[in-house]
Amino acid sequence: MRVLLTGGTGFIGSRVLSLLREHEVLCLSRDPAKLPRRDGLEAIAADFGRDGDWIDETIRFQPEWCLHLAWEGLPDYSLERCRANLDAGLRLIGAVARSGVRRMVVAGTCAEYGRASGAVSEESIPVDRGFCAATKHAQLNVLETVARDAAFNYQWARIFFVYGPGQMQGSLIPSLRASYASGQKASIRTPNAFRDFVHVEDVASALVSLVSSDMPSGVFNVGSGQPTSVGHVANLVAEYYGMPRPIKHPPAERPPGGDGFWADTHRLCAATGWRARIGIKEGVVKTLETLDGK
Repeated sequence: MRVLLTGGTGFIGSRVLSLLREHEVLCLSRDPAKLPRRDGLEAIAADFGRDGDWIDETIRFQPEWCLHLAWEGLPDYSLERCRANLDAGLRLIGAVARSGVRRMVVAGTCAEYGRASGAVSEESIPVDRGFCAATKHAQLNVLETVARDAAFNYQWARIFFVYGPGQMQGSLIPSLRASYASGQKASIRTPNAFRDFVHVEDVASALVSLVSSDMPSGVFNVGSGQPTSVGHVANLVAEYYGMPRPIKHPPAERPPGGDGFWADTHRLCAATGWRARIGIKEGVVKTLETLDGK
Protein backbone atom coordinates (compact mmCIF):
# COMPACT_ATOMS: atom_id res chain seq x y z
CA MET A 1 0.00 0.00 0.00
CA ARG A 2 0.98 3.63 -0.48
CA VAL A 3 0.91 5.29 2.94
CA LEU A 4 1.12 9.01 3.72
CA LEU A 5 2.48 9.64 7.23
CA THR A 6 2.83 12.83 9.25
CA GLY A 7 4.64 13.01 12.58
CA GLY A 8 7.08 10.28 11.55
CA THR A 9 9.88 11.70 13.72
CA GLY A 10 7.66 11.96 16.80
CA PHE A 11 7.15 9.86 19.90
CA ILE A 12 4.34 7.76 18.41
CA GLY A 13 4.98 8.32 14.71
CA SER A 14 8.50 6.87 14.79
CA ARG A 15 7.07 3.59 16.13
CA VAL A 16 4.32 3.61 13.51
CA LEU A 17 6.92 4.14 10.78
CA SER A 18 8.82 1.03 11.89
CA LEU A 19 5.63 -1.02 11.42
CA LEU A 20 5.17 0.14 7.81
CA ARG A 21 8.27 -1.51 6.32
CA GLU A 22 6.23 -3.58 3.89
CA HIS A 23 4.56 -0.49 2.43
CA GLU A 24 5.56 2.42 0.22
CA VAL A 25 5.63 5.43 2.56
CA LEU A 26 5.71 9.16 1.96
CA CYS A 27 6.56 11.12 5.13
CA LEU A 28 5.71 14.80 5.35
CA SER A 29 7.94 16.44 7.94
CA ARG A 30 9.33 19.79 9.00
CA ASP A 31 12.73 18.11 9.27
CA PRO A 32 12.92 15.17 6.84
CA ALA A 33 16.66 14.75 7.55
CA LYS A 34 15.70 13.21 10.93
CA LEU A 35 13.86 10.35 9.24
CA PRO A 36 15.65 7.04 8.55
CA ARG A 37 16.87 6.15 5.08
CA ARG A 38 15.42 2.94 3.70
CA ASP A 39 13.92 1.42 0.59
CA GLY A 40 10.32 2.37 0.02
CA LEU A 41 10.49 5.50 2.19
CA GLU A 42 10.36 8.99 0.72
CA ALA A 43 10.51 12.09 2.90
CA ILE A 44 9.80 15.67 1.91
CA ALA A 45 9.77 18.94 3.82
CA ALA A 46 6.30 20.18 4.67
CA ASP A 47 4.92 23.08 6.66
CA PHE A 48 1.21 22.39 7.07
CA GLY A 49 0.73 25.96 8.22
CA ARG A 50 0.94 27.18 4.64
CA ASP A 51 0.40 26.01 1.09
CA GLY A 52 3.45 24.57 -0.61
CA ASP A 53 4.90 21.89 -2.84
CA TRP A 54 3.91 19.26 -0.28
CA ILE A 55 0.30 19.55 -1.44
CA ASP A 56 1.20 18.71 -5.05
CA GLU A 57 3.46 15.89 -3.82
CA THR A 58 0.64 14.44 -1.74
CA ILE A 59 -1.72 14.45 -4.70
CA ARG A 60 0.99 12.99 -6.96
CA PHE A 61 1.70 10.19 -4.48
CA GLN A 62 -1.99 9.17 -4.42
CA PRO A 63 -1.87 7.52 -0.98
CA GLU A 64 -4.27 4.71 -0.26
CA TRP A 65 -3.85 5.20 3.49
CA CYS A 66 -3.01 8.28 5.52
CA LEU A 67 -1.89 8.45 9.16
CA HIS A 68 -1.95 12.01 10.50
CA LEU A 69 -0.07 12.07 13.82
CA ALA A 70 1.67 15.46 13.72
CA TRP A 71 0.80 18.08 16.35
CA GLU A 72 3.30 20.89 16.72
CA GLY A 73 4.47 22.61 19.88
CA LEU A 74 3.66 20.19 22.71
CA PRO A 75 3.38 20.78 25.62
CA ASP A 76 2.14 24.23 24.55
CA TYR A 77 -1.66 24.02 24.86
CA SER A 78 -2.32 27.73 24.34
CA LEU A 79 -5.18 28.92 22.18
CA GLU A 80 -2.74 30.32 19.63
CA ARG A 81 -0.84 27.07 19.27
CA CYS A 82 -4.02 24.99 19.12
CA ARG A 83 -5.51 27.27 16.48
CA ALA A 84 -2.33 26.94 14.38
CA ASN A 85 -2.54 23.15 14.63
CA LEU A 86 -6.21 23.22 13.66
CA ASP A 87 -5.44 25.30 10.56
CA ALA A 88 -2.60 22.94 9.65
CA GLY A 89 -4.77 19.86 10.10
CA LEU A 90 -7.56 21.26 7.95
CA ARG A 91 -5.09 22.12 5.19
CA LEU A 92 -3.76 18.54 5.27
CA ILE A 93 -7.25 17.03 5.24
CA GLY A 94 -8.06 19.10 2.15
CA ALA A 95 -4.95 17.89 0.33
CA VAL A 96 -5.57 14.27 1.31
CA ALA A 97 -9.17 14.46 0.09
CA ARG A 98 -7.92 15.59 -3.33
CA SER A 99 -5.39 12.72 -3.48
CA GLY A 100 -7.99 9.94 -3.74
CA VAL A 101 -7.12 8.40 -0.36
CA ARG A 102 -9.16 5.39 0.79
CA ARG A 103 -8.70 5.69 4.57
CA MET A 104 -7.37 8.32 6.96
CA VAL A 105 -6.47 7.73 10.61
CA VAL A 106 -5.98 10.81 12.78
CA ALA A 107 -4.58 10.97 16.32
CA GLY A 108 -7.07 12.44 18.74
CA THR A 109 -6.75 12.59 22.52
CA CYS A 110 -8.53 11.25 25.58
CA ALA A 111 -8.62 14.89 26.75
CA GLU A 112 -11.60 15.23 24.40
CA TYR A 113 -13.62 13.60 27.21
CA GLY A 114 -12.85 16.54 29.51
CA ARG A 115 -13.31 15.87 33.23
CA ALA A 116 -14.47 12.30 32.69
CA SER A 117 -14.77 9.69 35.43
CA GLY A 118 -14.53 5.91 35.26
CA ALA A 119 -14.57 3.90 32.05
CA VAL A 120 -15.42 6.07 29.05
CA SER A 121 -16.84 4.85 25.76
CA GLU A 122 -16.73 6.73 22.48
CA GLU A 123 -20.28 7.97 23.14
CA SER A 124 -19.40 9.52 26.52
CA ILE A 125 -20.42 13.17 26.80
CA PRO A 126 -17.45 15.43 27.60
CA VAL A 127 -17.37 17.96 30.43
CA ASP A 128 -15.13 21.04 30.47
CA ARG A 129 -12.82 20.47 27.50
CA GLY A 130 -9.62 22.50 27.29
CA PHE A 131 -8.26 24.32 24.25
CA CYS A 132 -6.40 21.31 22.83
CA ALA A 133 -9.36 18.96 23.21
CA ALA A 134 -11.80 21.47 21.73
CA THR A 135 -9.47 22.05 18.80
CA LYS A 136 -9.09 18.33 18.18
CA HIS A 137 -12.86 17.92 18.25
CA ALA A 138 -13.32 20.77 15.77
CA GLN A 139 -10.89 18.99 13.45
CA LEU A 140 -12.91 15.78 13.83
CA ASN A 141 -16.11 17.60 12.86
CA VAL A 142 -14.50 18.90 9.66
CA LEU A 143 -12.96 15.50 8.91
CA GLU A 144 -16.39 13.84 9.11
CA THR A 145 -17.81 16.21 6.52
CA VAL A 146 -14.83 16.10 4.15
CA ALA A 147 -14.61 12.29 4.33
CA ARG A 148 -18.29 11.97 3.46
CA ASP A 149 -18.05 14.38 0.54
CA ALA A 150 -14.80 12.87 -0.81
CA ALA A 151 -15.98 9.28 -0.20
CA PHE A 152 -13.15 8.01 2.00
CA ASN A 153 -13.27 6.36 5.41
CA TYR A 154 -11.69 7.80 8.53
CA GLN A 155 -10.84 6.53 11.99
CA TRP A 156 -10.36 9.02 14.80
CA ALA A 157 -8.08 7.47 17.44
CA ARG A 158 -8.59 8.88 20.94
CA ILE A 159 -5.26 8.01 22.53
CA PHE A 160 -5.09 7.71 26.31
CA PHE A 161 -2.06 8.17 28.60
CA VAL A 162 0.68 6.91 26.31
CA TYR A 163 4.12 6.35 27.81
CA GLY A 164 7.46 4.85 26.84
CA PRO A 165 10.96 5.83 25.72
CA GLY A 166 10.98 9.19 24.01
CA GLN A 167 8.07 10.77 25.86
CA MET A 168 8.39 14.33 27.13
CA GLN A 169 10.79 14.76 30.03
CA GLY A 170 8.13 16.40 32.16
CA SER A 171 5.91 13.31 31.97
CA LEU A 172 5.36 11.07 34.99
CA ILE A 173 7.84 8.25 34.40
CA PRO A 174 10.78 10.39 33.16
CA SER A 175 10.23 12.73 36.12
CA LEU A 176 10.22 9.85 38.58
CA ARG A 177 13.32 8.39 36.94
CA ALA A 178 15.18 11.68 37.28
CA SER A 179 14.44 11.73 41.02
CA TYR A 180 15.14 8.08 41.82
CA ALA A 181 18.21 7.78 39.61
CA SER A 182 19.78 10.66 41.55
CA GLY A 183 18.79 9.18 44.91
CA GLN A 184 16.23 11.88 45.65
CA LYS A 185 12.69 11.53 46.90
CA ALA A 186 10.09 11.96 44.19
CA SER A 187 7.29 14.50 44.46
CA ILE A 188 3.97 12.84 43.63
CA ARG A 189 1.04 15.22 43.69
CA THR A 190 -1.84 12.87 42.84
CA PRO A 191 -0.90 9.31 43.94
CA ASN A 192 -4.55 8.23 44.17
CA ALA A 193 -5.49 9.40 40.67
CA PHE A 194 -6.23 6.64 38.16
CA ARG A 195 -5.12 6.77 34.53
CA ASP A 196 -5.15 4.49 31.52
CA PHE A 197 -1.41 4.07 30.89
CA VAL A 198 -0.78 2.50 27.48
CA HIS A 199 2.67 1.73 26.10
CA VAL A 200 3.71 3.55 22.93
CA GLU A 201 4.39 0.26 21.09
CA ASP A 202 0.79 -0.81 21.74
CA VAL A 203 -0.48 2.56 20.52
CA ALA A 204 1.53 2.26 17.31
CA SER A 205 0.17 -1.23 16.60
CA ALA A 206 -3.38 0.00 17.28
CA LEU A 207 -3.01 2.84 14.77
CA VAL A 208 -1.69 0.47 12.10
CA SER A 209 -4.52 -1.97 12.80
CA LEU A 210 -7.02 0.86 12.28
CA VAL A 211 -5.58 2.09 9.00
CA SER A 212 -5.26 -1.45 7.62
CA SER A 213 -8.79 -2.43 8.62
CA ASP A 214 -11.91 -2.42 6.50
CA MET A 215 -14.34 -0.85 8.93
CA PRO A 216 -16.76 2.07 8.63
CA SER A 217 -15.73 5.53 9.73
CA GLY A 218 -15.85 6.42 13.40
CA VAL A 219 -14.15 7.22 16.70
CA PHE A 220 -12.06 4.60 18.52
CA ASN A 221 -10.52 4.66 21.98
CA VAL A 222 -6.87 3.56 22.09
CA GLY A 223 -5.87 2.57 25.60
CA SER A 224 -5.03 -0.40 27.76
CA GLY A 225 -8.57 -0.53 29.10
CA GLN A 226 -7.11 -0.87 32.61
CA PRO A 227 -7.14 1.79 35.38
CA THR A 228 -3.80 2.16 37.17
CA SER A 229 -3.06 4.58 40.00
CA VAL A 230 -0.26 7.10 39.74
CA GLY A 231 0.98 5.81 43.10
CA HIS A 232 1.35 2.30 41.72
CA VAL A 233 3.47 3.57 38.82
CA ALA A 234 5.61 5.57 41.26
CA ASN A 235 6.20 2.42 43.31
CA LEU A 236 7.21 0.43 40.21
CA VAL A 237 9.80 3.05 39.29
CA ALA A 238 11.11 3.15 42.86
CA GLU A 239 11.43 -0.64 42.97
CA TYR A 240 13.38 -0.62 39.71
CA TYR A 241 15.96 1.69 41.28
CA GLY A 242 15.99 -0.13 44.63
CA MET A 243 14.39 2.80 46.41
CA PRO A 244 11.73 2.60 49.15
CA ARG A 245 8.18 2.62 47.86
CA PRO A 246 6.94 6.23 48.18
CA ILE A 247 3.27 5.24 48.39
CA LYS A 248 2.72 2.60 51.06
CA HIS A 249 -0.78 1.56 50.06
CA PRO A 250 -1.73 2.79 46.58
CA PRO A 251 -5.40 2.10 45.85
CA ALA A 252 -6.05 -1.06 43.85
CA GLU A 253 -9.42 0.23 42.71
CA ARG A 254 -10.73 3.70 42.08
CA PRO A 255 -13.01 4.71 44.98
CA PRO A 256 -16.52 5.92 44.12
CA GLY A 257 -16.25 9.51 42.98
CA GLY A 258 -12.45 9.27 42.86
CA ASP A 259 -10.23 10.98 40.33
CA GLY A 260 -9.50 9.36 37.00
CA PHE A 261 -10.83 7.72 33.86
CA TRP A 262 -9.80 5.01 31.43
CA ALA A 263 -10.73 3.66 28.02
CA ASP A 264 -13.53 1.34 27.13
CA THR A 265 -11.77 -0.37 24.20
CA HIS A 266 -14.51 -2.78 23.15
CA ARG A 267 -15.15 -1.00 19.84
CA LEU A 268 -11.50 -1.13 18.73
CA CYS A 269 -11.00 -4.72 19.89
CA ALA A 270 -14.15 -5.95 18.17
CA ALA A 271 -13.32 -4.15 14.90
CA THR A 272 -9.65 -5.12 14.57
CA GLY A 273 -8.83 -7.85 17.08
CA TRP A 274 -6.22 -5.53 18.61
CA ARG A 275 -5.34 -5.84 22.28
CA ALA A 276 -2.83 -3.97 24.42
CA ARG A 277 -0.04 -6.52 24.97
CA ILE A 278 2.33 -4.72 27.34
CA GLY A 279 1.24 -4.65 30.99
CA ILE A 280 2.14 -1.71 33.20
CA LYS A 281 4.95 -3.44 35.11
CA GLU A 282 6.58 -4.76 31.93
CA GLY A 283 6.11 -1.42 30.22
CA VAL A 284 7.66 0.59 33.05
CA VAL A 285 10.69 -1.71 33.14
CA LYS A 286 11.09 -1.60 29.33
CA THR A 287 10.90 2.19 29.44
CA LEU A 288 13.44 2.60 32.22
CA GLU A 289 15.85 0.10 30.69
CA THR A 290 15.81 2.01 27.42
CA LEU A 291 16.20 5.37 29.13
CA ASP A 292 19.16 3.98 31.10
CA GLY A 293 20.77 2.61 27.95
CA LYS A 294 20.48 -1.05 28.93
